[in-house]
Amino acid sequence: MNNFFTKSNNADVNYLPRIIEIKKIIPHSNADRLECVIINGNTVIIAKGSFSVGDVAVYVPLETTLNFDFLSRNNQFEDKTLNTNSELRGFFNKHGRVRACRLRGEPSMGFIFPFQWFTVWQPDTEIVYDFIKNNTGLEFDTVNGIKFSQKYISRRPASNSGNMGNKNNLNLNSFDRMIDSQFHFHIDTLRLDNHIDSIKPDDTVQITKKMHGTSGISALILTRKKLKWYNKILKKLKFDINDTVYDNIYSSRTVIKNKYINKSKRSYYPVDVWGEANKQIAPFLIQGMTVYYEIVGYLPNNASYIQSGYDYGCNEGEYKIFIYRITLTNANGDVFEFSTQQVQEWCKKRGLNPVHELYYGKAKDIYPDLDTTQHWHEELVQRLRTDKSFGMEEFDNECINKVPFEGIVIRKERLGIESYKLKCFKFYEYETDLLDKGETNIEDANNI
Repeated sequence: MNNFFTKSNNADVNYLPRIIEIKKIIPHSNADRLECVIINGNTVIIAKGSFSVGDVAVYVPLETTLNFDFLSRNNQFEDKTLNTNSELRGFFNKHGRVRACRLRGEPSMGFIFPFQWFTVWQPDTEIVYDFIKNNTGLEFDTVNGIKFSQKYISRRPASNSGNMGNKNNLNLNSFDRMIDSQFHFHIDTLRLDNHIDSIKPDDTVQITKKMHGTSGISALILTRKKLKWYNKILKKLKFDINDTVYDNIYSSRTVIKNKYINKSKRSYYPVDVWGEANKQIAPFLIQGMTVYYEIVGYLPNNASYIQSGYDYGCNEGEYKIFIYRITLTNANGDVFEFSTQQVQEWCKKRGLNPVHELYYGKAKDIYPDLDTTQHWHEELVQRLRTDKSFGMEEFDNECINKVPFEGIVIRKERLGIESYKLKCFKFYEYETDLLDKGETNIEDANNI
């Protein structure tokens, strides 16, 4: 049974279903036939009486798409012709994705179903209740060897994006001058609501504004030097030939960009926004330094947004860079991580923009009135989610356009890097609307 629910190697950790025990149900504020289940500070709307406290169920995060056959056999499509029983109707569209929605005014941030639905889907398989009960918290995307879920990505690019990225632009390994352990893409920022126990009351944390743009990385790191033919021969003869050099490497979130400059006309954008941003950062790099940042506003010298509607006070053709992480890597590949305050200071001394810091201090002091011994984690997430002093559930006051504030990032102050994001429900609704129109997020399009 421990191999029945598994996690695939390429699973997106922020979109994994998980086994949960329902611990809190509250009345719906505006509907007698609905109730609200509270999961890690998230509200999920259910039909009244469909679950009880203590029940074991499966929680699916927003913008996760589920197996078509699973939904069909459990009659969950809104198009009745897609269901096994064509007389029953659910609320999933043909894509089978969990959408952000409000039911009678209350936000619903996910989907819950009873584990017995797995047996309906695979009737020849016995689901052992004791295993389910004893493995709450287990995350998975594969059930009995069959792909069950994945992050939903629209099938076509946004209208302002130009052509999709070159599929050859895959990853670090495709750049033949890279040296192992010298360059590192940024870690995936985990969802705070899925990892609420990771923040302890006495942790020192930084809260920053989450910017809605595209990720960029600029580095000055050791690379393989392009050797002359005679140096290659001397090296094979065991002569001591210096075959490394510090070079400026830049990338998007997942793709090294240097190799493809002027070699491919295909790009997600009609301009190389990462190359332009790198020109702003490169003069400040010292040997071994890697700088991670968000690029927001408009495409350089272009009337198109980097992210639909999010201008961040820029005029057409202008963009801004906000730095959120800096590292130093030595020749052995050892990485030194700048603290949050060192990042802030380094940027300000050089006239660069660090991410907007909204809070710095002990986690327990964010809301001193919360009891750290009683449901502190859940209450922290619930308070943060609607804290207007941070900008949550408001419109972004930096943008000229009326667009929702995306959310916040909480980073723990420690030797390495550990950070978590919390997005606003208004932003999820905005993103859902764009996905409904077939637009995709730049960060999701072909891993550009």
